Amino acid sequence: MDFVALDVETANFDIGSICQIGIAKYRQGKLIDTFESLINPKCSFSQKNIDIHGITASTVKDAPNIFDIYGKILQFVGDDVVVSHTNFDQKAIITCLANANLPLPNWQWADSSVMVRSAVEKWANNGYNLANVCQAWGYQFEHHNALEDAKACGFIVNTILREKQSSIHDWIDKPLTKAAKSIKPYPNSGRSKQGNTDGRFYGMAICFTGELSMSREQIANLAAKHGFDVKAGVSKKLHYLVVGTHDVSLLAGYDKSSKHRKAEELISQGIEIQIITERDFIKIIQM
Repeated sequence: MDFVALDVETANFDIGSICQIGIAKYRQGKLIDTFESLINPKCSFSQKNIDIHGITASTVKDAPNIFDIYGKILQFVGDDVVVSHTNFDQKAIITCLANANLPLPNWQWADSSVMVRSAVEKWANNGYNLANVCQAWGYQFEHHNALEDAKACGFIVNTILREKQSSIHDWIDKPLTKAAKSIKPYPNSGRSKQGNTDGRFYGMAICFTGELSMSREQIANLAAKHGFDVKAGVSKKLHYLVVGTHDVSLLAGYDKSSKHRKAEELISQGIEIQIITERDFIKIIQM
């Protein structure tokens, strides 16, 4: 039961725009040390992200940047297995360090959401988000504070390790159980998909751009399952544009994708399109 649990918060739709990090270190199932820091990502803050975690540009104006605390993070983590709830935090760390041209540490990762989905049948397909699991198991915490979320992740990990009498090393890149694998892809394999008529968001249109933590097929199936009509392009009929990360060398001199720029143009004309992150999207469908 020796590991560290890690969580980050981000400033905007760029998954690498880390503005807060929290790490909790566990030995034999007990919390022995913590590391937390605000981080100045040197970028703009999205109001949507501010509404989630309450961190603003003013909050981090005197905070260290990733270069300043990179060594401290590596020293604190050491050789421990790193656990996060979903792979969002892993993707954020990888992207943040790549953007800063900093070496990627050779960490071994485990995903506590995979542990939950594998260990608890009722959460194999949905309901396995951090807040829901902790509430069900009687653990109270301040959600969207990076250290609090990291400790909540640690609580989940230790609970499952005790119940399953397993080691954290058993869960490194562990595949899902048959129950979790039983998620059926929504019919229609094209980039455009019709929404499930029984889904909560039936009648709403969504589009995706950029690199996401899931494959485009997986996230499109997930959106369609919850009722969204998945669109291949941006139009006046769109309700949500989910923005991932981009290789700027492929953007023809722009800092945003053509879909992102088209959505912003329509918004400036009074069209009500919401531009959100993948994390926002996951939170919306799990509310």
